[in-house]
Amino acid sequence: MTKSRVLGILGSLVGLGLLVVALVVLRHQLRGVTVGDIIGELRALPMIRVWAAVLLTVGGYLALGASDLVSLRYFERKLSLGKALLTSFVGYAFANSLPFAFLVGAWVRYRFYSEWKRVVGHATSVVFFNILTYTLGLAAAMGVVFTLDPATIPGLLRLPIPSTRPLGVAALGLLALYLVWSASGKRVRIRKLKITPPPLATSALQIVVSLADWILSGAALFVLLPGPHRVPVLGFFGVFLLAQLPALIAQVPGGLGVFEAVMVAMLRHQIPIPRLLVALLAYRVIYFLIPLVIAAGLLVAKEIGRVTRHGFAEGRRAER
Repeated sequence: MTKSRVLGILGSLVGLGLLVVALVVLRHQLRGVTVGDIIGELRALPMIRVWAAVLLTVGGYLALGASDLVSLRYFERKLSLGKALLTSFVGYAFANSLPFAFLVGAWVRYRFYSEWKRVVGHATSVVFFNILTYTLGLAAAMGVVFTLDPATIPGLLRLPIPSTRPLGVAALGLLALYLVWSASGKRVRIRKLKITPPPLATSALQIVVSLADWILSGAALFVLLPGPHRVPVLGFFGVFLLAQLPALIAQVPGGLGVFEAVMVAMLRHQIPIPRLLVALLAYRVIYFLIPLVIAAGLLVAKEIGRVTRHGFAEGRRAER
């Protein structure tokens, strides 16, 4: 068995283990919570909060679209704004909610880019570059939150350390090193692979658009939380970012179950569990399910149009 195969199996086992742990934690935390409690809180959820979450979700997907635009610009591939945003939305909506996010994102982009010959060969490259952008934004968000609000996370988790500021400074330091590397333009050799950094302006754009995505996606959940509550904005974002890490490691579609378990475990003393669950459920529907349904419709329409045009072209050739 090859090393990559072993690592793949180990990764799957770790993901499965995290999901099982998350479900056990959720089951423990939900003791005493009834379906009636959830339904009551759901009915009490103000529509203004729902619409605010919808608008922030739209902004989040536009920020993700900006990531694609930065990638296409870096690879010097011209694509109209409408086509780039459409492809990005469908790609991210599927990747956020389905297994094998990397493969799904690359496949969706290939299907759309295949009609634009100048871009088709760069679907996988765009996805790789977007993963880098996504990671840079996560580091930036953690750096800002853990530096400006260093006490909330240790207090919630009852950690033996009093502050997360060293972690925040370290994250910002790594970003600074990345920017310095970009400014230098110096190639780095890893075994046989030579890696050239993107230009400084591109690197800065990567951080800005990805940070905007993290802020907007977190804000879409924050506005759904019932008020008043004892969760400060920066403290909430710290919890939100930490909840993303095991969800990413588990490779569960959309972090389903894992993300919710961490959020409930960390905020159960600040927000009544039924209210928190309703906010998480609404967020799951608004940020993941609705975009997935819309993206599926757009993809089906695209494929029908492709088949129709192909059939029409074949008919014209047959007539000749």
